[in-house]
Amino acid sequence: MNGFILIAHGSRRAAANEEIAAFARSLSTSMAENFELMGHGFWELAEPTLEQAIDQQVAAGARDIKLFPYFLAEGKHVVKDLPSVLVQKREQYPDVNLTLLPHLGALPGFANWLGHQL
Repeated sequence: MNGFILIAHGSRRAAANEEIAAFARSLSTSMAENFELMGHGFWELAEPTLEQAIDQQVAAGARDIKLFPYFLAEGKHVVKDLPSVLVQKREQYPDVNLTLLPHLGALPGFANWLGHQL
């Protein structure tokens, strides 16, 4: 079973966290062909945490999980923090394939797409 987790920073502001959750739910429609499980996780300040989101999908039967960092730049969380969680979770779940996808700002064509939207 394939899973997808949108990873966002998290906020002290509940409305911002709900916006991320709603966005993750809206992705479910367009990505349902490729992923049976869709979810989101926060790096800090909100739940579910990234660790909890991975645990939930593994418990639901996911054996291949793609993790998408919803970050514009290659900051510390993208370069160091998120990969460190994946190392831990790969040790915890050796039979699960966890793949960290490129962050939002690194997606090919993102700048062109954004330019056309504005």
